[in-house]
Amino acid sequence: MSFLRTHGWRLALLVGGVLMAAGGPMHPESDSRDSMTQELATMTADGRWVPGHTLIMVGTVLMVAGLWLARSAGVWPAAHRALTAAAVTMSLYAVETAFHLAAAADRAALAAGELPTLTLTHLALATVLYPLSGTGLVLLGLALIGTERGIRRVVPVLLVVGGLLHASSIIVTLSLPDFEATPLFAGAGMSIALWSLLTGALGASRTRTVTAEPAVVPVA
Repeated sequence: MSFLRTHGWRLALLVGGVLMAAGGPMHPESDSRDSMTQELATMTADGRWVPGHTLIMVGTVLMVAGLWLARSAGVWPAAHRALTAAAVTMSLYAVETAFHLAAAADRAALAAGELPTLTLTHLALATVLYPLSGTGLVLLGLALIGTERGIRRVVPVLLVVGGLLHASSIIVTLSLPDFEATPLFAGAGMSIALWSLLTGALGASRTRTVTAEPAVVPVA
């Protein structure tokens, strides 16, 4: 029990990162020449949609759990506010991953050229939560770059890159419909997954505790 209390955050981040890294490459590719409805119809009809997004969803939930456990354990005290921001925004994003997965239920309606409520909810949540959670990850990455040491100071660069790609991917998709944004989503997912995996494997730099020396009372 003490092991989970001390290292549970690492285990959650590690396993979450592995699952996200496994699910990301399974995401079907889209064709920027098609309309968004046609792209979604093609992708949700692909047999890889459900298993890939299931891995991504479970991995994201585990990553979120790791962030909250790290916060509870006081793992990065100097980055406490940024960690809280990332945990809150990623918790909201985890909800979107469930709707993302569930969009497969709309495959028939999408193929008929319709845009059902479930898919609309997924798109609406993504429009708000991708930039929000991406910003939270960038803030945490920058905070860890400034507080960690050695290799652990390099790994958060992945979080900054992944957060920026994650935040911008949905904006680019909606504002530039003819642009092929698949590499943005893939780069974001893999960068975030690698950060989670590596951070879980490496742990955090030890925080030095300065203990005040006892005052010497002169003897008369």
